[in-house]
Amino acid sequence: MQESEPDWRAGGQFVRLTDGLTHWRREGPPDGLPLVLVHGATVPSWEFDALVPPLLRAGFQTLRFDLYGHGASDRPAGAYTFERFSRQVVEIIESTNFPRPALLLGHSFGAALVASVAATRPDLAARLVLVAPMLDFNSSSGWAKVFRYPVIGELAMHLIGVPGLIRRRRRRYAGIGQPHLTSRFIEQVTVAGFGRGLLSMFRTAALGDQSARYSALGSDARDVLVITGDHDDIIPAEHVARLRSLLPPHSHCPVPGEHNLLLTHPDVVVNALIDWME
Repeated sequence: MQESEPDWRAGGQFVRLTDGLTHWRREGPPDGLPLVLVHGATVPSWEFDALVPPLLRAGFQTLRFDLYGHGASDRPAGAYTFERFSRQVVEIIESTNFPRPALLLGHSFGAALVASVAATRPDLAARLVLVAPMLDFNSSSGWAKVFRYPVIGELAMHLIGVPGLIRRRRRRYAGIGQPHLTSRFIEQVTVAGFGRGLLSMFRTAALGDQSARYSALGSDARDVLVITGDHDDIIPAEHVARLRSLLPPHSHCPVPGEHNLLLTHPDVVVNALIDWME
């Protein structure tokens, strides 16, 4: 796999992986502690924009990238399965020659991805940080069943799903005092293929029950840090409790915030990470 030249439009580089072109950025000192950042569903790797600067000041080097269907990465054809995304995580680490084992930090859906990668490829993961980890989004989404129906699902995603997602993001970003992020969000969800990819994630259960991913770490002595918001309207408290019961002994850091902890509390997240490591 060969890396491409830097692309000024996306502020990063591109590499062609098995399933398509992937946009990525590596930042920080070459000898810094390696940390891979994996974003959640619908919001690409710019959700780490506020988190990366304090990480770099703390001496980390970071690797972040856009999952397929998100940001500046490809919207490939075919099913958007959990396995396709986890393969992308493994391939981006290997193709960019990022140091490993590395710390793996995943947010929301990304938390399930890094847990799975750590369980199946322990050579890549030194420690895990699960921020607002997703357990089973399908069970808490009233539209998940509708999206499964052929034709009806496509219409619902186009007419209701994506527009509703934009409205919710507009309210959420305004609520945290960062309304400028709405235009960035709209820019990437209106790229052809975004809705198709998101619809496929519902249909393949990529956004479904992730219990097996977390319980696979049950016999693993790898250190795990869980960071959660105490009024997260995306990850219910009961999901957090169940998820934590599936994990090996771990540290837990509750934060007085909501699902967008990386945007609203980046310094708190970084300080929790540093305290945990020390």
